Amino acid sequence: MERLNTKKGRFIAHLDAWFVDHEILRTIYRNFYKLSANAFRSNHPSPAFIKKINHEYAIKTIISMRRADSTGQYRLEKKSCDQLGITLINHPMSSRSFPDVENILKAKKILETAEYPILIHCKSGADRAGMMSVFYKHFILQQPIQEALSELSMKYGHFRWADTGKLDVFFEDFLKFEQQNPQITFTQWLQEHYDKPKLNAQFHAEGWANIVVNKILRRE
Repeated sequence: MERLNTKKGRFIAHLDAWFVDHEILRTIYRNFYKLSANAFRSNHPSPAFIKKINHEYAIKTIISMRRADSTGQYRLEKKSCDQLGITLINHPMSSRSFPDVENILKAKKILETAEYPILIHCKSGADRAGMMSVFYKHFILQQPIQEALSELSMKYGHFRWADTGKLDVFFEDFLKFEQQNPQITFTQWLQEHYDKPKLNAQFHAEGWANIVVNKILRRE
């Protein structure tokens, strides 16, 4: 694979990001929002956008819900972070499956130990970035899940009718439990009451929505 310190390597990486990973669309709509004075969310940031937000908000940590791999978008992001002294943390999670307890607890630890200000992102800034934003608002800002759940909505491009709706059902299952058990925290529910197999068996997505999410938007 061509390295980014060659013209050919940079060209190939940008082609990969722009046309395979939809960066050409992200230049039109960045899906960037402020969560608090020290936290922000967006879709996958380009090198230019990383430089911009670092200048404007002094970003110290970028939390990516995507894999660290050999793709152009990852290599460009990693190089930009290294050049600007930003810590890049990759915590890949799926937008189309019910989350695993260990991944949520790891997300909690990442949010609690990261150097702020932070940027949270996934590919489109809709589903996984939304989920992590809910975790941020609950674990760090101490907002109730019901209130924090506003970060997972159509405002950011989130589709609850497709398999990505599993994220909604996951949080809503806790809210139903909380109504009868207000003394049980979200973390306790995760470790002692969350039934992932049951939710999987009950969940049904709309076919048209999966076509949009899987074939057109190509969500991860």
